[in-house]
Amino acid sequence: MTLPPPALVALRDRIDAIDDRIIDLLAERVRLAHEVAACKREHGIPVRLPDRIQAVMERCTGAAAARGLDARYVGELWTLIVEETCRTEERLLDASLANPV
Repeated sequence: MTLPPPALVALRDRIDAIDDRIIDLLAERVRLAHEVAACKREHGIPVRLPDRIQAVMERCTGAAAARGLDARYVGELWTLIVEETCRTEERLLDASLANPV
């Protein structure tokens, strides 16, 4: 097997570093979802707020398009991200209802 050229190795290393930053940001987003769930529980706010979800999607796809990214691609990613965030909040709220403080 032929080794990739050093320039390609360097580019891949940069991509790996970006991937690590993306994972760190996703983890931070999930940590914030814990705080959001607690606030929603305290104030009786449902997890899924269609207007808020729509606003997030529009903001993110618009920001993506402004940066030359395919808005559909980013929309699909954000659909997954928002859905997982909602599932996290639902699990936390369900757990708090099963085990009230």
